[in-house]
Amino acid sequence: MEYRWDLLPTPPQFDPELSREYGKYAAKVLALRGLHSREQARAFVDPDQYSPTPAGSLPDLERAVARLLQARKRGETLCIWGDFDCDGVTATSLLLSALQPLGFRVQFTLPLRSSEGHGLNPQRLQQVLAQGCQVLLTVDCGMGNAAEIAAAQAEGVDVIVTDHHTLPDPLPPAHAVVNPLRLPEEHPLRFLPGVGVAYKLAEALYQALGIPGVEEHLDLVAVGIVADVAVLQRECRYLVQRGLPVLAKTQRPGLRALLDQMGNGQSSGTPTAQDIAFRLAPKLNAIGRLDDASLAVELLTTSDPQRAQTLVEHFVALNEERKRLTQQVIQEAGQQVESLDLGREGAIVLAGSGWNPGVLGIAAARLAEQYACPTVLIAKDERAGRGYGSGRSIPGVNLVEAIEAVRPLLLGGGGHPMAAGIQVDLSCLAAVQLALRRELAARVSPDRQARALAVEIVIDWELLASQGRDRVAELDEVYRQLQLLQPFGHGNPNPVVALMNVCRGSVKLGASQNGRHLRFDLQGRLGSRTLWFWQAGEELEQWQECQAMDIALQLEADDQGRQPWQGKVLALRSSGDWQAPTVSATRLQIQDYRQRPLPDSLREAVCYRGQALPLDQDFLPSAKTALVLARWPWLPTDLAQLLQQLQPQTLILAASGHRWEQIPQLQALWQAGQRDPDALAAATGLPRQWLAELHSPEEIPTLLLGRIRESQAFHRWLDEASSDQIAQLCQRLLQPDPAPAALSPK
Repeated sequence: MEYRWDLLPTPPQFDPELSREYGKYAAKVLALRGLHSREQARAFVDPDQYSPTPAGSLPDLERAVARLLQARKRGETLCIWGDFDCDGVTATSLLLSALQPLGFRVQFTLPLRSSEGHGLNPQRLQQVLAQGCQVLLTVDCGMGNAAEIAAAQAEGVDVIVTDHHTLPDPLPPAHAVVNPLRLPEEHPLRFLPGVGVAYKLAEALYQALGIPGVEEHLDLVAVGIVADVAVLQRECRYLVQRGLPVLAKTQRPGLRALLDQMGNGQSSGTPTAQDIAFRLAPKLNAIGRLDDASLAVELLTTSDPQRAQTLVEHFVALNEERKRLTQQVIQEAGQQVESLDLGREGAIVLAGSGWNPGVLGIAAARLAEQYACPTVLIAKDERAGRGYGSGRSIPGVNLVEAIEAVRPLLLGGGGHPMAAGIQVDLSCLAAVQLALRRELAARVSPDRQARALAVEIVIDWELLASQGRDRVAELDEVYRQLQLLQPFGHGNPNPVVALMNVCRGSVKLGASQNGRHLRFDLQGRLGSRTLWFWQAGEELEQWQECQAMDIALQLEADDQGRQPWQGKVLALRSSGDWQAPTVSATRLQIQDYRQRPLPDSLREAVCYRGQALPLDQDFLPSAKTALVLARWPWLPTDLAQLLQQLQPQTLILAASGHRWEQIPQLQALWQAGQRDPDALAAATGLPRQWLAELHSPEEIPTLLLGRIRESQAFHRWLDEASSDQIAQLCQRLLQPDPAPAALSPK
């Protein structure tokens, strides 16, 4: 995998007070993630400073609560219909654990992944209704089951849907449909997965009955949110922050046995989100992939420690089998990719016999990462005449949209933009593969091979040495500050740190005992720290000959406890001519004409009016001169590019607030058939690179919205900032970036 290193500058909205409170490294990361004020940062770092969102904000939740309380009063039988992944299992277990003590008559059912798939199905539904179900409550499913829901409602069974998957039009005909996607995009509850919605439902029921103690179920919430790779922002982040300490002290014998097995019987403090994602959740997921996920619900709800231990041992064995089956699919699918040269096609859609449907998602994710393209793998069941597929995507390619485009060829399908499933009739398999591959490939950006590596912290390794500073101690401080930003995960990734200008003599480079991994040992007064570049051992000789290199890495806890942390290397490259900025740079002069007309003497200066960047060479002056900003650049990176290309001695501020009217115009042009990014940019004034990423009219508001909001905030700051503040920003942006360098094949 090749990376384009993006060294992110400190945002102009950066508040120096954050450095004093959290340290300069953590403060920069907070600012880069849109947390510019002390109030925002404190609510992010400290859950005590966050204001939880009322459960009643969820559409239809109050209606669902009223019906459930009615069922409790009447003594009606409530059946929870869950899902077999970790989100569905934890959500089902949570509601069972929460509702039974309240006096509900409650039972549950989970479909089998191997033969039934996600959601409701007619056969199991008839069994549930025949067993006396009077109210059906779905968790983590139901949005795609309008026919089954209508059938249940017709038989007098009220269906309450709690789900977080894509909204159909129209919504299913249920008594209540509780789905956070019905909320506005910026709503704090928007990112809740199935277990988060289930918790909010339980929270509302406990509040309605005046009963305390719903927080004891936050251990399951933390596991489900992290396992489902939900966005760790807003309410999701808060629930995980609250849930991790509850998980550490959980009284559930099943979770306790899982944690003990994870730590080899030794207590290691509060589990992290990484512990859940990589050590706990895979075991819970394994049972649903290869067996009956009802066993996972039993594990999470049993009060018998001996039964819990027996189940955990079974889960661990199944997880090892899952690894073997996954590797088999990856190997066989990888051989097809190489023999057919599918990596060049832009999308991979493959089918195979003997593949276990339960491991296809994991295998597809590995291949999508390896080949940088969306991947769908289909397991053929010749006896049933069906194929069961699972897909994983890459940023910018919406799997659900591609599935919808070929739906007439499918028996079923749906999911999320980045992860989805399909069912096909094997008689249509070849047509499905061809059509789906074309739909996915059409949505892939041409430059996908150069994946952006967003570097948030940059450290000049040799400069630290020249200043007599202990470089290992500096990294220890980086690690300490970054721990304030835990939990890390989707939406709040572990920041990438770049060590620039690491000379050959300042690091000990070697390989692991089996030769498969590269090892870097950093020496300092406080001891050594180890960096690992996994699966890169064959590159040892190449990097031993390199005079100086840049290392992009993440700092992680050392599982062995031998060091305070260890580094996971993401990419290497030969160092360019980059140097850390110095305070002796020539100061840029600022002239402010934001509130007054521009004098005639400046009208001949180089004027930026929103031209595409970089500027055409014919436009550039022969010497450093004045630059007039008649229009604000879109983003700080655009201003940086403009300043670094022109290197002006004087910057004249002559821009004013920008009018944002391009979206309706862009949608009209798109509907009229205009697709060319250059033509759209010329007509709307929007940057060409933004427009080149669009593949459908639905993406216009969603893809552009974040950038436009960021640009609006930047423009507001430029409108209101003092000349000195703008000068300080420009001085930072004028600092040179690393020169282009050879990219690691990783």
